Amino acid sequence: MNVSDKLVERLLKLDIFSSLSPQVLKSALSCDETGIVDYRRGEIIYSGDCFRSSVGYIIKGGAKVVKSENSVIISKLSENSLFGCAALFSGKDHFVNEIVATKDTRVFYIDKSVIVKLMQLDTTFPVSYIRYLSDRILFLNKRIVNFTGGSAESRLANYLLSCFADYKTYELDRSMSQLAVSLDIGRASLYRAFDSLESGGAVERNGKYVRLVDKDTLKKFIQ
Repeated sequence: MNVSDKLVERLLKLDIFSSLSPQVLKSALSCDETGIVDYRRGEIIYSGDCFRSSVGYIIKGGAKVVKSENSVIISKLSENSLFGCAALFSGKDHFVNEIVATKDTRVFYIDKSVIVKLMQLDTTFPVSYIRYLSDRILFLNKRIVNFTGGSAESRLANYLLSCFADYKTYELDRSMSQLAVSLDIGRASLYRAFDSLESGGAVERNGKYVRLVDKDTLKKFIQ
């Protein structure tokens, strides 16, 4: 496909591509192995058995990365975010998580063959790619610690922060029992954690709806 100079400029602002020259990047991307796909809100972008051997770049919109086994939100993807980098060279025939569009979203896909070509054309690019993966590993390790360690209030606060990435009010997409299992805490502990966050002025809860009152206060509950 014919890649615009504007799209190339946006990609060059990302650390992973910043070492490349505009000419090299545009030349590599202007081929049949790249393409744009639009998704509607709520549509699955990647799932365990439906994914591409590509790096995805969100041109506009947003998505959430969900752990398939328990539907815990691992991270939020916004405009200019990348996904699929870690799985690109894994050799697995399945994708470990699920990516769901949280709004109407446009994705630019860069095939694995293009990434390999860029690595061959510029010897600094593999280092940038590895650095990006290392940063993602550190981020995900921190998320795992937050979800599996600390108090019930800390786990709930961390979970809600990820949910509030796009909205001030979030509708819980599972029952309290299911949420307790996802956070690996007891149901009674979950209710007490919600009470603590509400009395502390971090959130307000009305049935399945949770409203963010003060983000900084909510962050203070994370240990």
